[in-house]
Amino acid sequence: MRSTVAEMDPLGPERSLSTMIRTHCSPEWREMIRQYCVTIDLEKGEALFREGDTAEHLFIVKRGKIKVFTTFKTGTLRILRFAADGQVVGHRGLGGDGTFTASATALVPSTVDRLPMKVFLNTLKSNPAFSFHLMLFLAEELRRSEEFTKAAAQQSVAQRVAKAIISTYRCFGFDRDDDSLLAFTPSRQELADHAGTTYESTIRALGELQRSGCIRTVGKDIRIVDVTALTSFTR
Repeated sequence: MRSTVAEMDPLGPERSLSTMIRTHCSPEWREMIRQYCVTIDLEKGEALFREGDTAEHLFIVKRGKIKVFTTFKTGTLRILRFAADGQVVGHRGLGGDGTFTASATALVPSTVDRLPMKVFLNTLKSNPAFSFHLMLFLAEELRRSEEFTKAAAQQSVAQRVAKAIISTYRCFGFDRDDDSLLAFTPSRQELADHAGTTYESTIRALGELQRSGCIRTVGKDIRIVDVTALTSFTR
């Protein structure tokens, strides 16, 4: 029997900013956010924002899939996270020097809502419950980011690729009609960029994970055969 989501991660999938707004903001502020949001359509591969841009807005994914990444001076690209329907992008532009610390690009044709950062900050000040739940989201995101940083130094390539697969699951979940198939499988290069390794090493790592019984590849798609085994593999 396939393990439950709770067994994979007690925190479950990523929190949705849309849900937090709907649940923890007052009706007046929900209406304010609705009025200030501007809807933007993106083509596959189109940039939403670039590292170093002034962070005048943050973005909520309405429909689609976004990757958030940074590029090192060597030219190496590292995917930091993915974002799906309802999730926030650009929030790391809060504070500091007011610029984006990463770039964001559409993985598929996507629609996002653009919200002025000033409106978002005023929403935080006026809705304590929303601020509290956003703080929990940021703390969880920081924890996972630290885990990836430690993994890069301490774990094998296969373990890092397993973490990237789990991260993909947390964001996109399973297919509605197939409860072991990832709803979205990144390209092998994107998995490599998320795991901080090369394309060739990722192919070998997927083979190792498949032989261990954790996953099964079906063409370009990935199935998680044993959630518990996959999670244990990363430890």
